[in-house]
Amino acid sequence: MELAIGKAGDREIAVDAQELVTGRTCLIAQSGAGKSWGIAVLCERLLEARIGFCLIDTEGEYFSLKDRFPLLRIGSGDGCDAEIGRANIRELMQNAICSRTAVIFDVSETDMREEVTKLAEILYDLESRLKQPFLLIVEEADKFIPQAGTSIKKIEEISRRGRKRGLGLLVATQRPSLVAKNVLSQCNSQIIGKLSIENDLKAVSLFFSSRKEVEELAELEPGEFFVMGGLSREKVRMRFGARVTKHRGVTPRLVAAPPIGPCAAPRSDPVEPPAIGNAVIPVLLREEALDIAMAKRKRRFRILAPEERIVSGERVYRPLYRVEVRYIGGLIRRATKTASFVLDGCTGCIVEVDRGMKVRPGFSELLGLDEDAVKIVAGLANGGSTMAEIEADTRLPSGAVKKAVKSLTTAKLVTEMKTVGDTVVYVPLLAAEVPGLSTLRPGADLPMEPLRETPLEAKVTESSLRTILKGLEPTAEIVGFDTIYYPVYLVRFASERGSRSIILDGCTGRELPFPAP
Repeated sequence: MELAIGKAGDREIAVDAQELVTGRTCLIAQSGAGKSWGIAVLCERLLEARIGFCLIDTEGEYFSLKDRFPLLRIGSGDGCDAEIGRANIRELMQNAICSRTAVIFDVSETDMREEVTKLAEILYDLESRLKQPFLLIVEEADKFIPQAGTSIKKIEEISRRGRKRGLGLLVATQRPSLVAKNVLSQCNSQIIGKLSIENDLKAVSLFFSSRKEVEELAELEPGEFFVMGGLSREKVRMRFGARVTKHRGVTPRLVAAPPIGPCAAPRSDPVEPPAIGNAVIPVLLREEALDIAMAKRKRRFRILAPEERIVSGERVYRPLYRVEVRYIGGLIRRATKTASFVLDGCTGCIVEVDRGMKVRPGFSELLGLDEDAVKIVAGLANGGSTMAEIEADTRLPSGAVKKAVKSLTTAKLVTEMKTVGDTVVYVPLLAAEVPGLSTLRPGADLPMEPLRETPLEAKVTESSLRTILKGLEPTAEIVGFDTIYYPVYLVRFASERGSRSIILDGCTGRELPFPAP
């Protein structure tokens, strides 16, 4: 049996379920690189296949799996099916193993080392007798099997002797250099994402054949992983697929409460604010985004400490428009054509939303122009055109051309230049070529959730976009115009020299070339 967990380009990547469930696997990536997302995807695929596992949840962030799948959640908070310290863990785990039930063992509000020690001993003892395939997933493994300090010996024993009992082990960590080497060395399957700390790179070097291969890890984008060993026939670089449950590992947002009137009684139940629209589910936590931003601080000299400090970092949502346009096109045979694309509502840039956001030039420089001005500036030859040539090319009246050229000159989008014989030509000053409708492509569908926060204010309207499109292609008509919202992190730096801001993609951590709001 194979489990499809992600893609390498357009190729679907699947792993051997038998090897994952009964073997030894390590899932390693630094903060912000998508480790928690990857674990959740693996859990969802196991749940879909009705394969039993027990996930040690140290932060209480995987409870959303229960929204979609039947499973047993053992913990000490609200929503748990059984309470740690009171429930008969041995009986619950025996039933789970025999019935192929998944278990979330939430130790976020308990003495986690004590409870995990008991769990590991119970699982090892049960599987010595039952010998049913079952997977133990240890999140934040450095807390339980550290390289320096007291390690939970039963987890080490599971890493050495669990396979014969059908008890598999998946250890996950951000810091492999802090995990017991005798456990890591037992992992014959590896899923490794971005790492940049030298000690961590050294710790995973045993899985690679050369130093050059190890150095590739520092160049990975957030969300990219190498899958190697028994899980895959060959070393492959891939991205985990979409989740079917919500990503809950995010920092809660503070929402201002409405004022209470003089005669109004306080409400006993909180009222959830209405949804503004659908938003792409963020992958990065705020803390992970700040970790990425720390590496982007400017230094006066390379050997000195950074001169900048982070003064604020917040997640905001950018409005994006999913636009569909119909127009008459074709060089030989004219026919109705369709163009679909995504537009940033704050700048007018074209964005490609697929495994994060990619920004390329769009219509931002054309905002505020009328149809005639758009038609003229988009059609001007790079070497310049005379007034008469513009009139001939655009078939616009002389008065309309003069008015449009004047507005373009004021906007610094064209400039006058004299040639031989004092002939005046008008040269375009657009920073980037205006994209043709035939070159535009729709973005991918990403996991969404209702947005209940106030997004950034849009500067582009459907009306202003229609004006631009009409100037580029007179037959163009907008037939679809839908708004979604995309998470980004706005990080502000300060130093003695002043302040500046950067914008990080909320799904990949890449810096985006948008001006700060």
